[in-house]
Amino acid sequence: MERLLARYTNSYLSYVLMYLFYNISFALFSALISVYLIDKGFLASDVSLLISIASLAAMITQPIIGGLTDKFGMRPVNLIMFAISCGAAILFIATPHFAIIVLAYSLLNLLMNGANPVVERMATSSPYGYGKVRMWGTIGFALGTQLSGIIYDNIAPEALYISFVVSMLLCILGFWGTQPRLAETEAANIEDDGEEPVSMKDLLTNRLFLFYLLLQILFVAVTGATYSFCPAFLVSKGLDVSVASTILSVAAICELPFIILSAKFMDKVPNKILLLVCFGLATLQMATYGFDLPLPIIIVITFLCKHPPVILNIMTNMKVVNTIVDPRQQITGLALVKACQNFGTIVSNNIGGRIVDASGYPPMFIFLLALIAVGLVGVVFFAVPSGNDKKLFS
Repeated sequence: MERLLARYTNSYLSYVLMYLFYNISFALFSALISVYLIDKGFLASDVSLLISIASLAAMITQPIIGGLTDKFGMRPVNLIMFAISCGAAILFIATPHFAIIVLAYSLLNLLMNGANPVVERMATSSPYGYGKVRMWGTIGFALGTQLSGIIYDNIAPEALYISFVVSMLLCILGFWGTQPRLAETEAANIEDDGEEPVSMKDLLTNRLFLFYLLLQILFVAVTGATYSFCPAFLVSKGLDVSVASTILSVAAICELPFIILSAKFMDKVPNKILLLVCFGLATLQMATYGFDLPLPIIIVITFLCKHPPVILNIMTNMKVVNTIVDPRQQITGLALVKACQNFGTIVSNNIGGRIVDASGYPPMFIFLLALIAVGLVGVVFFAVPSGNDKKLFS
Protein backbone atom coordinates (compact mmCIF):
# COMPACT_ATOMS: atom_id res chain seq x y z
CA MET A 1 0.00 0.00 0.00
CA GLU A 2 2.81 2.41 0.90
CA ARG A 3 4.57 1.64 -2.38
CA LEU A 4 1.35 2.31 -4.31
CA LEU A 5 0.85 5.57 -2.43
CA ALA A 6 4.42 6.63 -3.15
CA ARG A 7 3.96 5.94 -6.86
CA TYR A 8 0.73 7.94 -6.90
CA THR A 9 2.21 10.98 -5.12
CA ASN A 10 3.05 13.68 -7.69
CA SER A 11 2.27 11.25 -10.50
CA TYR A 12 0.85 12.34 -13.82
CA LEU A 13 -2.39 10.58 -12.81
CA SER A 14 -2.80 12.88 -9.79
CA TYR A 15 -2.59 15.98 -12.02
CA VAL A 16 -4.97 14.45 -14.56
CA LEU A 17 -7.56 13.71 -11.86
CA MET A 18 -7.26 17.18 -10.35
CA TYR A 19 -7.48 19.13 -13.62
CA LEU A 20 -10.05 16.85 -15.25
CA PHE A 21 -12.53 16.78 -12.37
CA TYR A 22 -11.98 20.37 -11.18
CA ASN A 23 -13.06 21.55 -14.62
CA ILE A 24 -15.86 19.00 -14.96
CA SER A 25 -17.12 20.30 -11.63
CA PHE A 26 -16.80 23.92 -12.75
CA ALA A 27 -18.87 23.20 -15.86
CA LEU A 28 -21.51 21.22 -13.97
CA PHE A 29 -22.25 24.00 -11.52
CA SER A 30 -22.03 26.94 -13.92
CA ALA A 31 -22.55 26.02 -17.59
CA LEU A 32 -26.35 25.91 -17.49
CA ILE A 33 -27.04 28.22 -14.55
CA SER A 34 -29.05 30.67 -16.69
CA VAL A 35 -31.16 27.87 -18.19
CA TYR A 36 -31.62 26.25 -14.75
CA LEU A 37 -32.89 29.41 -13.07
CA ILE A 38 -35.05 30.59 -15.98
CA ASP A 39 -36.70 27.14 -16.09
CA LYS A 40 -37.35 27.55 -12.36
CA GLY A 41 -39.40 30.64 -13.19
CA PHE A 42 -36.82 33.34 -12.49
CA LEU A 43 -36.14 36.25 -14.85
CA ALA A 44 -32.96 36.97 -16.76
CA SER A 45 -32.46 39.92 -14.39
CA ASP A 46 -32.63 37.46 -11.48
CA VAL A 47 -29.89 35.44 -13.15
CA SER A 48 -27.85 38.61 -13.51
CA LEU A 49 -28.40 39.48 -9.85
CA LEU A 50 -27.30 36.03 -8.71
CA ILE A 51 -24.19 36.04 -10.90
CA SER A 52 -23.37 39.62 -9.87
CA ILE A 53 -23.59 38.83 -6.16
CA ALA A 54 -21.62 35.60 -6.65
CA SER A 55 -18.94 37.50 -8.56
CA LEU A 56 -18.85 40.23 -5.90
CA ALA A 57 -18.34 37.58 -3.22
CA ALA A 58 -15.49 36.07 -5.24
CA MET A 59 -13.97 39.52 -5.84
CA ILE A 60 -13.98 40.45 -2.14
CA THR A 61 -12.67 37.10 -0.89
CA GLN A 62 -10.02 36.52 -3.58
CA PRO A 63 -7.24 38.49 -1.79
CA ILE A 64 -8.27 36.93 1.55
CA ILE A 65 -8.01 33.41 0.13
CA GLY A 66 -4.65 34.31 -1.41
CA GLY A 67 -3.40 35.52 1.96
CA LEU A 68 -4.61 32.37 3.71
CA THR A 69 -2.93 30.25 1.05
CA ASP A 70 0.36 32.10 1.55
CA LYS A 71 0.10 31.71 5.34
CA PHE A 72 -1.17 28.15 5.75
CA GLY A 73 -0.20 26.53 2.45
CA MET A 74 -2.18 25.70 -0.66
CA ARG A 75 -2.91 22.08 0.33
CA PRO A 76 -4.97 22.60 3.52
CA VAL A 77 -6.69 25.78 2.30
CA ASN A 78 -7.75 24.36 -1.06
CA LEU A 79 -8.78 20.97 0.29
CA ILE A 80 -11.02 22.68 2.85
CA MET A 81 -12.53 24.92 0.16
CA PHE A 82 -13.23 21.95 -2.10
CA ALA A 83 -14.94 20.11 0.78
CA ILE A 84 -17.12 23.11 1.70
CA SER A 85 -18.12 23.55 -1.96
CA CYS A 86 -19.75 20.11 -1.87
CA GLY A 87 -21.98 21.23 1.00
CA ALA A 88 -22.81 24.47 -0.83
CA ALA A 89 -23.97 22.48 -3.87
CA ILE A 90 -26.35 20.41 -1.74
CA LEU A 91 -27.75 23.57 -0.15
CA PHE A 92 -28.23 25.13 -3.61
CA ILE A 93 -30.64 22.41 -4.76
CA ALA A 94 -32.30 21.86 -1.37
CA THR A 95 -33.97 25.27 -1.09
CA PRO A 96 -36.68 26.97 -3.17
CA HIS A 97 -35.91 30.40 -1.67
CA PHE A 98 -34.09 32.75 -4.02
CA ALA A 99 -32.12 34.43 -1.23
CA ILE A 100 -30.68 31.10 -0.06
CA ILE A 101 -30.07 30.04 -3.67
CA VAL A 102 -28.02 33.23 -4.09
CA LEU A 103 -26.14 32.55 -0.83
CA ALA A 104 -25.32 28.95 -1.76
CA TYR A 105 -24.29 29.77 -5.32
CA SER A 106 -22.16 32.69 -4.13
CA LEU A 107 -20.36 30.45 -1.64
CA LEU A 108 -19.86 27.83 -4.34
CA ASN A 109 -18.58 30.41 -6.80
CA LEU A 110 -16.14 32.12 -4.43
CA LEU A 111 -14.67 28.79 -3.34
CA MET A 112 -14.18 27.47 -6.88
CA ASN A 113 -12.83 30.80 -8.12
CA GLY A 114 -10.68 31.19 -5.02
CA ALA A 115 -8.88 27.98 -5.86
CA ASN A 116 -8.50 28.89 -9.54
CA PRO A 117 -5.25 30.93 -9.38
CA VAL A 118 -3.45 28.12 -7.55
CA VAL A 119 -4.87 25.48 -9.88
CA GLU A 120 -3.76 27.44 -12.96
CA ARG A 121 -0.28 28.08 -11.54
CA MET A 122 0.15 24.39 -10.73
CA ALA A 123 0.20 23.64 -14.45
CA THR A 124 3.37 25.72 -14.80
CA SER A 125 4.88 24.16 -11.66
CA SER A 126 4.29 20.45 -12.26
CA PRO A 127 7.04 18.11 -13.49
CA TYR A 128 5.13 17.44 -16.74
CA GLY A 129 4.92 20.75 -18.63
CA TYR A 130 2.05 23.23 -18.95
CA GLY A 131 0.36 21.84 -22.05
CA LYS A 132 0.42 18.19 -20.95
CA VAL A 133 -1.33 19.08 -17.69
CA ARG A 134 -3.60 22.00 -18.64
CA MET A 135 -5.12 20.16 -21.62
CA TRP A 136 -7.00 17.94 -19.15
CA GLY A 137 -8.71 21.06 -17.84
CA THR A 138 -10.07 21.77 -21.31
CA ILE A 139 -11.15 18.16 -21.80
CA GLY A 140 -12.78 18.22 -18.38
CA PHE A 141 -14.70 21.42 -19.06
CA ALA A 142 -15.90 20.07 -22.42
CA LEU A 143 -17.00 16.79 -20.81
CA GLY A 144 -18.70 18.67 -17.99
CA THR A 145 -20.57 20.90 -20.43
CA GLN A 146 -21.71 17.88 -22.44
CA LEU A 147 -22.72 15.99 -19.30
CA SER A 148 -24.66 19.05 -18.12
CA GLY A 149 -27.02 18.87 -21.09
CA ILE A 150 -27.42 15.09 -20.88
CA ILE A 151 -28.10 15.14 -17.15
CA TYR A 152 -30.40 18.16 -17.41
CA ASP A 153 -32.56 16.67 -20.17
CA ASN A 154 -32.54 12.98 -19.22
CA ILE A 155 -32.32 12.85 -15.43
CA ALA A 156 -33.16 16.09 -13.60
CA PRO A 157 -31.77 19.62 -13.36
CA GLU A 158 -30.96 19.04 -9.68
CA ALA A 159 -28.86 16.01 -10.63
CA LEU A 160 -26.28 18.47 -12.05
CA TYR A 161 -25.28 19.43 -8.53
CA ILE A 162 -25.25 15.89 -7.18
CA SER A 163 -22.88 15.06 -10.04
CA PHE A 164 -20.84 18.13 -9.04
CA VAL A 165 -20.30 16.65 -5.57
CA VAL A 166 -19.13 13.31 -6.99
CA SER A 167 -16.79 15.07 -9.40
CA MET A 168 -15.35 17.26 -6.63
CA LEU A 169 -14.55 14.22 -4.51
CA LEU A 170 -12.47 12.85 -7.40
CA CYS A 171 -10.83 16.27 -7.79
CA ILE A 172 -9.89 16.19 -4.09
CA LEU A 173 -8.34 12.76 -4.60
CA GLY A 174 -6.21 14.16 -7.43
CA PHE A 175 -5.28 17.36 -5.59
CA TRP A 176 -4.23 15.37 -2.53
CA GLY A 177 -1.67 13.48 -4.63
CA THR A 178 -0.02 16.49 -6.29
CA GLN A 179 3.21 18.07 -5.11
CA PRO A 180 4.01 20.91 -7.53
CA ARG A 181 7.06 23.14 -7.22
CA LEU A 182 4.77 26.14 -6.58
CA ALA A 183 5.43 26.42 -2.86
CA GLU A 184 9.19 26.27 -3.35
CA THR A 185 9.04 28.80 -6.18
CA GLU A 186 7.02 31.31 -4.19
CA ALA A 187 9.23 30.83 -1.14
CA ALA A 188 12.26 31.65 -3.26
CA ASN A 189 10.60 34.85 -4.43
CA ILE A 190 10.24 36.23 -0.91
CA GLU A 191 13.64 35.30 0.45
CA ASP A 192 15.56 38.14 2.01
CA ASP A 193 17.88 39.14 -0.80
CA GLY A 194 18.77 42.59 0.48
CA GLU A 195 16.20 44.37 -1.65
CA GLU A 196 13.64 46.82 -0.30
CA PRO A 197 10.47 45.06 0.92
CA VAL A 198 7.43 45.27 -1.33
CA SER A 199 3.85 46.09 -0.40
CA MET A 200 0.42 46.47 -1.95
CA LYS A 201 1.27 50.14 -2.55
CA ASP A 202 3.89 49.08 -5.09
CA LEU A 203 1.23 47.38 -7.18
CA LEU A 204 -1.31 50.16 -6.81
CA THR A 205 1.22 52.76 -7.99
CA ASN A 206 2.37 50.65 -10.94
CA ARG A 207 0.67 52.54 -13.79
CA LEU A 208 1.31 49.79 -16.33
CA PHE A 209 -0.29 47.24 -14.03
CA LEU A 210 -3.28 49.51 -13.31
CA PHE A 211 -3.88 50.02 -17.03
CA TYR A 212 -3.69 46.24 -17.48
CA LEU A 213 -6.30 45.76 -14.74
CA LEU A 214 -8.65 48.03 -16.71
CA LEU A 215 -8.12 45.95 -19.84
CA GLN A 216 -8.90 42.77 -17.91
CA ILE A 217 -12.07 44.29 -16.48
CA LEU A 218 -13.29 45.00 -20.02
CA PHE A 219 -12.27 41.62 -21.44
CA VAL A 220 -13.81 39.50 -18.69
CA ALA A 221 -16.89 41.73 -18.52
CA VAL A 222 -17.57 40.60 -22.08
CA THR A 223 -16.54 36.95 -21.82
CA GLY A 224 -18.18 36.56 -18.40
CA ALA A 225 -21.56 37.82 -19.58
CA THR A 226 -21.26 35.69 -22.72
CA TYR A 227 -20.52 32.62 -20.60
CA SER A 228 -23.62 33.28 -18.50
CA PHE A 229 -26.08 33.93 -21.33
CA CYS A 230 -24.71 32.00 -24.31
CA PRO A 231 -26.54 28.74 -23.36
CA ALA A 232 -29.87 30.57 -23.01
CA PHE A 233 -29.14 32.50 -26.23
CA LEU A 234 -28.64 29.26 -28.16
CA VAL A 235 -31.80 27.78 -26.64
CA SER A 236 -33.68 30.95 -27.65
CA LYS A 237 -32.62 30.23 -31.25
CA GLY A 238 -34.73 27.03 -31.11
CA LEU A 239 -32.11 24.50 -29.99
CA ASP A 240 -32.75 21.88 -27.30
CA VAL A 241 -30.70 22.20 -24.12
CA SER A 242 -28.81 19.00 -24.96
CA VAL A 243 -27.95 20.31 -28.45
CA ALA A 244 -26.83 23.66 -27.02
CA SER A 245 -24.63 21.90 -24.45
CA THR A 246 -23.11 19.76 -27.23
CA ILE A 247 -22.24 22.90 -29.20
CA LEU A 248 -20.68 24.46 -26.10
CA SER A 249 -18.80 21.25 -25.36
CA VAL A 250 -17.26 21.19 -28.84
CA ALA A 251 -16.50 24.91 -28.45
CA ALA A 252 -14.54 24.14 -25.29
CA ILE A 253 -12.47 21.51 -27.11
CA CYS A 254 -11.53 24.15 -29.68
CA GLU A 255 -9.16 25.74 -27.16
CA LEU A 256 -7.02 22.58 -27.01
CA PRO A 257 -4.66 23.55 -29.86
CA PHE A 258 -3.70 26.73 -27.97
CA ILE A 259 -2.85 24.69 -24.88
CA ILE A 260 -1.03 21.85 -26.61
CA LEU A 261 1.03 24.27 -28.71
CA SER A 262 1.60 26.78 -25.90
CA ALA A 263 5.27 25.83 -25.57
CA LYS A 264 5.73 26.61 -29.28
CA PHE A 265 4.42 30.18 -29.31
CA MET A 266 3.68 31.65 -25.85
CA ASP A 267 7.33 32.50 -25.15
CA LYS A 268 7.90 33.77 -28.69
CA VAL A 269 4.90 36.02 -29.40
CA PRO A 270 4.99 39.40 -27.59
CA ASN A 271 2.43 40.13 -24.88
CA LYS A 272 0.80 42.90 -26.90
CA ILE A 273 0.17 40.66 -29.93
CA LEU A 274 -1.29 37.95 -27.68
CA LEU A 275 -3.69 40.47 -26.14
CA LEU A 276 -4.68 41.81 -29.56
CA VAL A 277 -5.61 38.28 -30.64
CA CYS A 278 -7.67 37.77 -27.47
CA PHE A 279 -9.61 41.00 -27.88
CA GLY A 280 -9.93 40.56 -31.66
CA LEU A 281 -11.53 37.11 -31.41
CA ALA A 282 -13.92 38.30 -28.70
CA THR A 283 -14.88 41.28 -30.89
CA LEU A 284 -15.74 38.95 -33.78
CA GLN A 285 -17.90 36.81 -31.51
CA MET A 286 -19.84 39.78 -30.10
CA ALA A 287 -20.44 41.18 -33.59
CA THR A 288 -21.79 37.84 -34.79
CA TYR A 289 -24.17 37.47 -31.85
CA GLY A 290 -25.11 41.15 -31.73
CA PHE A 291 -26.08 41.38 -35.39
CA ASP A 292 -27.99 38.08 -35.00
CA LEU A 293 -26.46 36.36 -38.01
CA PRO A 294 -27.89 33.01 -39.22
CA LEU A 295 -27.65 30.12 -36.75
CA PRO A 296 -24.98 28.12 -38.69
CA ILE A 297 -22.66 31.16 -38.61
CA ILE A 298 -23.36 31.68 -34.92
CA ILE A 299 -22.41 28.05 -34.23
CA VAL A 300 -19.18 28.27 -36.24
CA ILE A 301 -18.17 31.51 -34.52
CA THR A 302 -18.99 29.92 -31.16
CA PHE A 303 -16.51 27.15 -31.98
CA LEU A 304 -13.81 29.57 -33.11
CA CYS A 305 -14.25 32.50 -30.74
CA LYS A 306 -15.87 31.46 -27.46
CA HIS A 307 -13.12 29.53 -25.66
CA PRO A 308 -9.88 30.16 -27.61
CA PRO A 309 -9.60 33.85 -26.59
CA VAL A 310 -10.42 32.95 -22.97
CA ILE A 311 -7.72 30.30 -22.62
CA LEU A 312 -5.27 32.49 -24.51
CA ASN A 313 -6.06 35.31 -22.08
CA ILE A 314 -5.48 32.99 -19.12
CA MET A 315 -2.02 32.09 -20.40
CA THR A 316 -1.24 35.65 -21.46
CA ASN A 317 -2.32 36.92 -18.05
CA MET A 318 0.30 34.76 -16.32
CA LYS A 319 2.93 36.03 -18.75
CA VAL A 320 1.94 39.71 -18.47
CA VAL A 321 1.83 39.65 -14.66
CA ASN A 322 5.20 37.88 -14.65
CA THR A 323 6.52 40.64 -16.93
CA ILE A 324 5.29 43.80 -15.21
CA VAL A 325 4.99 42.77 -11.53
CA ASP A 326 7.84 42.29 -9.04
CA PRO A 327 8.69 38.57 -8.69
CA ARG A 328 7.91 38.79 -4.98
CA GLN A 329 4.32 39.89 -5.70
CA GLN A 330 3.27 37.44 -8.39
CA ILE A 331 0.48 35.75 -6.39
CA THR A 332 -0.80 39.10 -5.12
CA GLY A 333 -0.78 40.44 -8.67
CA LEU A 334 -2.71 37.44 -9.99
CA ALA A 335 -5.21 37.78 -7.12
CA LEU A 336 -5.81 41.45 -7.94
CA VAL A 337 -6.33 40.62 -11.62
CA LYS A 338 -8.85 37.94 -10.62
CA ALA A 339 -10.66 40.39 -8.34
CA CYS A 340 -10.91 42.95 -11.15
CA GLN A 341 -12.13 40.27 -13.55
CA ASN A 342 -14.91 39.42 -11.09
CA PHE A 343 -15.80 43.12 -10.92
CA GLY A 344 -16.15 43.19 -14.70
CA THR A 345 -18.40 40.13 -14.57
CA ILE A 346 -20.60 41.77 -11.93
CA VAL A 347 -21.19 44.93 -13.96
CA SER A 348 -21.73 43.26 -17.33
CA ASN A 349 -24.05 40.52 -16.04
CA ASN A 350 -26.18 43.02 -14.14
CA ILE A 351 -26.55 45.35 -17.12
CA GLY A 352 -26.78 42.50 -19.62
CA GLY A 353 -29.61 40.74 -17.82
CA ARG A 354 -31.68 43.92 -17.77
CA ILE A 355 -31.07 44.44 -21.48
CA VAL A 356 -32.19 40.86 -22.20
CA ASP A 357 -35.40 41.35 -20.19
CA ALA A 358 -36.15 44.61 -21.99
CA SER A 359 -34.98 43.97 -25.55
CA GLY A 360 -33.66 40.42 -26.02
CA TYR A 361 -30.23 38.89 -26.55
CA PRO A 362 -28.87 40.69 -29.67
CA PRO A 363 -29.00 44.17 -28.07
CA MET A 364 -27.13 42.80 -25.06
CA PHE A 365 -24.36 41.51 -27.32
CA ILE A 366 -24.21 44.90 -29.09
CA PHE A 367 -23.56 46.42 -25.66
CA LEU A 368 -20.78 43.86 -25.08
CA LEU A 369 -19.41 44.62 -28.56
CA ALA A 370 -19.02 48.26 -27.55
CA LEU A 371 -17.13 47.24 -24.39
CA ILE A 372 -14.72 44.91 -26.16
CA ALA A 373 -14.10 47.50 -28.88
CA VAL A 374 -12.99 49.99 -26.21
CA GLY A 375 -10.69 47.31 -24.80
CA LEU A 376 -9.25 46.56 -28.22
CA VAL A 377 -8.34 50.22 -28.68
CA GLY A 378 -6.81 50.19 -25.20
CA VAL A 379 -4.56 47.25 -26.09
CA VAL A 380 -3.24 49.20 -29.08
CA PHE A 381 -1.96 51.88 -26.68
CA PHE A 382 -0.76 49.41 -23.99
CA ALA A 383 3.04 49.79 -23.77
CA VAL A 384 3.73 46.35 -22.28
CA PRO A 385 7.15 44.67 -22.72
CA SER A 386 7.21 41.52 -24.84
CA GLY A 387 7.89 39.19 -21.89
CA ASN A 388 9.57 36.71 -24.22
CA ASP A 389 12.52 36.37 -21.84
CA LYS A 390 10.40 34.79 -19.08
CA LYS A 391 10.21 31.31 -20.61
CA LEU A 392 7.15 30.27 -18.57
CA PHE A 393 5.82 27.83 -21.15
CA SER A 394 8.91 26.44 -22.87
